[in-house]
Amino acid sequence: MKQNCRRRCLLPLAALLLVAALAAGALQFRAAHTFRLADEPADAYVKSEQIRPVFGWVKVWGTQDTDVWFIDAEDPSRRFQIGYLTPGMPQTIQLERGRWYDVQGAGKLTASPVEVRITDRTQTE
Repeated sequence: MKQNCRRRCLLPLAALLLVAALAAGALQFRAAHTFRLADEPADAYVKSEQIRPVFGWVKVWGTQDTDVWFIDAEDPSRRFQIGYLTPGMPQTIQLERGRWYDVQGAGKLTASPVEVRITDRTQTE
């Protein structure tokens, strides 16, 4: 009887710990793959940020009304647009997974889930 009670108590506790660990991992993953893009940094003429979607889609938030353009880093003729972004109303766009994109838009833009690389413009020009 005592062993049966232990099993009934330990099983929900183990399940709760597993759910807590998964939730913590998901929050950590989201924090690691959310990035606020610079709004005209002082060294904009030297550095440029590019993003790569983790899952093939990107969710974007902004601090002001703007159009947002995603320009393929390897083929600038491939351009994708979020027509109109309003503060407090995030938009999602489908992008090709594994490709790098330059992002253009006004205000401070936050993109998630993405990987980010900062390129040196002086080496590319």
